[in-house]
Amino acid sequence: MTEPTHPDQPHPDQPAPTYQWAVTSDPDVLHVQLPPVAVVDGDRVRDALRALFARRGFAALRDPEDLRARAANGCVLRLVDDRSAELVVTISEGVGVTRVPVPHHDPAWSARVLAAGEVTVLVTEAAIDPSGALTPERLAADVAAGGVSLARVPAGEL
Repeated sequence: MTEPTHPDQPHPDQPAPTYQWAVTSDPDVLHVQLPPVAVVDGDRVRDALRALFARRGFAALRDPEDLRARAANGCVLRLVDDRSAELVVTISEGVGVTRVPVPHHDPAWSARVLAAGEVTVLVTEAAIDPSGALTPERLAADVAAGGVSLARVPAGEL
């Protein structure tokens, strides 16, 4: 088995992530951008991930300056170590959970989130560009397009 050439790269036997993430400070926020998962529901197609996050308490963000959010249910940000975390989201009792690894490389961010015991999580559609950059302008455009939802998620070491 071949070892990865860089610790941030996936193992050669594992596919690269198909999602983007970013952590920001002041206030501390985790931004996750997942590709849509299309499912047929009757005579229409919908995004199963958007529906899952809505069931977990994520609501549309209307103003990028107002990050007040309600508490999520069935979600936790598990701090793996001081440089990485994973967003754990319950799909259902029968199915289990999905885990979204977030290697953020910011020990100070981890310490603040751990001390607070929760973090605001934004699920975006287009705010993070392919290079991983997140700008206020991109976030505002994604919010204006209705592509961002948010919730407060408990955080801690498990």
